[in-house]
Amino acid sequence: MIVHTASGSVEGVQLDGAYVFRGIPYAALPIGPLRFQPPAPPEPWEGIRTCDQFGPIACQRHDPNGFMPELPQSEDCLNLNVWTSSVVAEPKPVMVYIHGGGFVGGKGAECDGLRYAAENGIVYVSINYRLGALGFLYLGELLGAGYETSGNNGMLDIAAALRWVQANIAGFGGDPAQVTVIGNSAGAKCTATLFTMECARGLYHRAIAQSGATQSIRDRRTAMVTTAQLLHELGIQPVNAARLLDLPADQLIEAQGRVGWDTSRSLHMFGPVADGITIPLDPFEALKRNTNHPPLMIGTNDDESAMFIHYDLELREPCHKTVDRLFGQNAPCVWASFEHYASVMAENRAWERTLTEHLYTIGAIQLANTLASSGSAVWMYRLAYGGSLGATHGYENSLIQYASEAVAEQGDVAEYANDMNYVSVQGAELAEAMRTAWISFICTGNPNPRPSLNANGSSIPEWPAYGATPNTMVLDMRSEVRNDLPKPFGAGCAHQVWRAEP
Repeated sequence: MIVHTASGSVEGVQLDGAYVFRGIPYAALPIGPLRFQPPAPPEPWEGIRTCDQFGPIACQRHDPNGFMPELPQSEDCLNLNVWTSSVVAEPKPVMVYIHGGGFVGGKGAECDGLRYAAENGIVYVSINYRLGALGFLYLGELLGAGYETSGNNGMLDIAAALRWVQANIAGFGGDPAQVTVIGNSAGAKCTATLFTMECARGLYHRAIAQSGATQSIRDRRTAMVTTAQLLHELGIQPVNAARLLDLPADQLIEAQGRVGWDTSRSLHMFGPVADGITIPLDPFEALKRNTNHPPLMIGTNDDESAMFIHYDLELREPCHKTVDRLFGQNAPCVWASFEHYASVMAENRAWERTLTEHLYTIGAIQLANTLASSGSAVWMYRLAYGGSLGATHGYENSLIQYASEAVAEQGDVAEYANDMNYVSVQGAELAEAMRTAWISFICTGNPNPRPSLNANGSSIPEWPAYGATPNTMVLDMRSEVRNDLPKPFGAGCAHQVWRAEP
């Protein structure tokens, strides 16, 4: 299949029931004088561009055991992938996937859009965006004019990809008036952050934020803490920050890795910046003033932090130093939450619950409350069902991506017993019901499926919107709507914008 885009023609690859176009440039190469600059329009090309291979991914620490470790890394990473079943029928809903990875890792190739295109009639788009220092290093106070928005280059890349979708997706059979942005973890934080960005307004029409909200937005002073740490690691004085423009990218990533060498540090090392240009200085006040936000589905999982505690030795035990590093000015409130929970439950469970609530649950509730109070449609969920470590971080993605055929072949064999992402046959009904609800939201803006999407019925009951009554769909073997979930003990903490300790 050949499709004509604004930059040139692209040829895709035929799959079983769909076509895929891999590695389409959506912006110019952000190298040389464009490093740390907002994305520019892509350079046009002549002839037909063969799009049969994923493009280079954003510069990041190489993980030989990660997903598709063979993909090349490059600053020339601003490319996207499109899956579509056809281009001749009625325009189809569009789903734009933003990958996670703590703002320092991940790739658009990590989630395959074939099922969405072939089975659900959705045009699926996955994107790469700049990560780490190249995507989120704030240099506005050091390099001046032209670099004021450098702390949000990754977010501006996402907005540029959405503009590409608006201009070109009709050629792939997609409806530019039905674009849903979806992300998990840091991808969810990017998705939520789009709500604060005036330049993203009108580029998407629905959003799904899985285990992430706006809690990673930081003020400029906090962003400068990371900048100072990286410059120090590189042996560069702030007055000589312009040297960053010429350093090889691998040196930046290596130094970045030394600064944020463990999971607990990298959780808050980078993120969007309230620079007063791309993102307002007070994002939540700006959200409250706007009454025309797209519908949002948002939620968290009961055991979010279990995965981080499992993998990171420094998170195994309650520690003031860890809390200070993770939460900055909110640290006293977080520690008070831990002490409260430790008085009524085992210390390890209290620690896990405290981290889960303050890293994820509270942020989701704050964003949901703000949008709902402005009159926007919000649907909230809480995942209770889980795998070997419970409903840990990212497990809803495992359920939504669930393929019954693969699980039936695997069965509940011992080799999967310790896989925290494994979905057993017992979770099959919930997985299918969740996927139906997600597809419904993507197609209609409402997770309650139409009969045509729910031919076999659903184990999820009617899902009311979240608002003055905090209706929350608790997703479990027997799902139910709750409006009486206990409030997190530290719900009054000011998590909307992350700030370092003064």
